Amino acid sequence: MHRKCKRHLLLVISNLFCLSLQHHQKTNAMDNEIKKVYSGSVVNAEYIGSVLADNDIQYLIRNFRQEGLVAGWAAGTLKGDASVYVFEKDYDRAMLLLDEINAAEMEGE
Repeated sequence: MHRKCKRHLLLVISNLFCLSLQHHQKTNAMDNEIKKVYSGSVVNAEYIGSVLADNDIQYLIRNFRQEGLVAGWAAGTLKGDASVYVFEKDYDRAMLLLDEINAAEMEGE
């Protein structure tokens, strides 16, 4: 895909996410805040996203490596390759799910 098209696509996706946030506004402003629940590999971020979706929790995956490629550079980041964000109102539920995932992985080892 042409670099200019990739940048336009990234802008469109970013705008759609902003519209989604605006659409879900509540009376409590804290409900609209997003919080990071994970930072690390893209594969793990995708898995966590699927678990959140299965539990009716809206999420956003920010893929730093893909952002760099679209912008024209392909450098790694100190933050990890991806981060997963959820709305503040879902943060506690999301963290409980992540704790369950970690506990299940520890039992499997």
